[in-house]
This record gives sequence, C-alpha cells and structure tokens, in this order.
Amino acid sequence: MAFSGLRVVLVAKFNQRYHRTGGAIARALGDLGCEVACCEERIGALSRALGRTLERRLGGVIAGHRPDAVLVFKGASLEPEAIDRLRQGSRARWLNWFPDSPHLLDVSLRIGRAYDVVFVFDSSMVARHVALGRNARYLAEGCEPSFHRPLPDPRWPRSPIAFVGSREPGRAAALELVADLGLRVWGPDWPAGPLYGDDFIRAFSNADLALNVHQFFGEPAERGWYGTGANRRVFELAAIGTAQLCDAKADIARNFADGREIVLFRSPDELRVRARELLADPARRAALAAAARQRALAEHTWGHRLTEMLSGAFQ
Repeated sequence: MAFSGLRVVLVAKFNQRYHRTGGAIARALGDLGCEVACCEERIGALSRALGRTLERRLGGVIAGHRPDAVLVFKGASLEPEAIDRLRQGSRARWLNWFPDSPHLLDVSLRIGRAYDVVFVFDSSMVARHVALGRNARYLAEGCEPSFHRPLPDPRWPRSPIAFVGSREPGRAAALELVADLGLRVWGPDWPAGPLYGDDFIRAFSNADLALNVHQFFGEPAERGWYGTGANRRVFELAAIGTAQLCDAKADIARNFADGREIVLFRSPDELRVRARELLADPARRAALAAAARQRALAEHTWGHRLTEMLSGAFQ
C-alpha cells in the first residue's frame, strides 16, 4: 500500500449523521495502509464535566500512537498555542485541511500558523496564507464512492430538479428562478427539512437534474466571500451519477470539464436557460452523468486527495 505503516492521528468530527466526512477520511487513510488513531474534535458533556479538553485528549492520543503526522480537519477549536504545546516531544508533521470557503478565511489564517502545511480547497485562499509565510497548498474536495453512488428507488418521488443545501439569500433567489420547472428543495430552514444518509443520495438519484448553488452566489465580488473553490457537493453529485448544473466557481475547471462532465452557469438568467435545455435533453443528461461519475471515481475520491496530501507533506 502507498503509505503502509505511516502512523496518523486524525482530528475531526465523527458523527455519521452530521459529520460523515471525518469517518470517510479515516477509512480512506486505512485503505492507503496508514495506521490511524482518531480524536473527536467535539467536546461532549461528559468530557466537559471531567475537564477533558481537546488539547488534553489529543495529547493522550499522540502519546499513545506516536504518529508521523497529525491531520486536523478544520480544527477551529484547536488553538495554535495548544498545538505549540502538543508538538513538544513529538516528531509528527502537523497538517491542517480547511474545508470552508473565504467567509471563514480569518479563522483559517488564525489557526494556520501552527501547522507545517495548510491545505485549502479554495485557491483564492492560498495566496493569503503564503503572504504570511505559511506553507499552503490547494487541495480539492472529494467523494466517498461507497456512499456517493447511484441509488434509484421507485418508491422515492421523482424530481425534475433536486437541490439539497442550507438556505441563504443568494441561493433562495437563484432557486426561485427555476421553481416552476419542477424544483424540489431540501435542507436546513427549508420547509421539507434536511436529508441524511441514503435519503440524501435518493433525492439526487431520483432526479433528472441536480442543481448546485454555492454559498454567497450573487454576493458582490469585493466582499470576498464567494471565492473560487468547488464545494464538496460538486464531487458528491458527480459520484452519485446525476447530471449537474452548477454556478461557475473558477476552481471547478481544475476538476471537471464544462459541457462534457458538468454544466455551469454564470448568471441567474443563464441558470434558467441551462436548466430548461437540460430538462429537454435526456440523452445529454445521461452523457454528462456518466462522464462525471467516471471522472469522480478515477480522480476525485478521498483516497486520491489523501495520497496527494501525504505525498506533498513528506516530500
């Protein structure tokens, strides 16, 4: 295996219902041959009552596992000063994988100074870290093939267009433009509520078209919150195998071909035009879906991302 015997401590949130990615990354590390020990970032009521802080718990895991690398997935609650203390007596490389967009850039910059390498999925954030003398690199999001897969279900209501995501003004305005085309919406603060587990997969698998609208779509560019990064949903939808219509974040071009594996829109008006075109063309939707799924499985799994990360971190 590529990293057989590499000892890694993974700090993340591991609740399978709300924070599935932590467990998926742990499994992918194991598949690469790593020896993985996990530390839950969240502090539960019992740990809080007993004074078992994240720093204290992580220190115990590091002492017991003696890792070559400590990989922290986001880690907003792990202060740089705590990492300074945890580094003492350990040879581990500290890696941060920050999965949020530029609206939380200040958080990434604050915690980033404690790490040997910071990986961010939004290329516009890299230069801000580098300007501070940090070792920062672009690393795209990914998918979990065993979970993100086609799951057609005749018992599930068929949707012309499916969207799953949190509600915010830019998204709400965009979705209103295609509401009359058979749009079904799920997510926090939407009437139908959120979806979890295989129901999330079924919603897209039983749709003709998957709509993806990034956070802060339509925000003024000078605010700097929209950024360039392709969100996780781009990769998840590709693996699920439903044709995807998405706003044209700049980094998507690094990962999928517009018009062949995904269809992008750059304005609200274009969103409606492209949606109508795709709904009227089942053959094109099928071709897009097949090509995107093939690309996702070949290049964009969590295993691919971790191979790139660890190869770069130990050069």
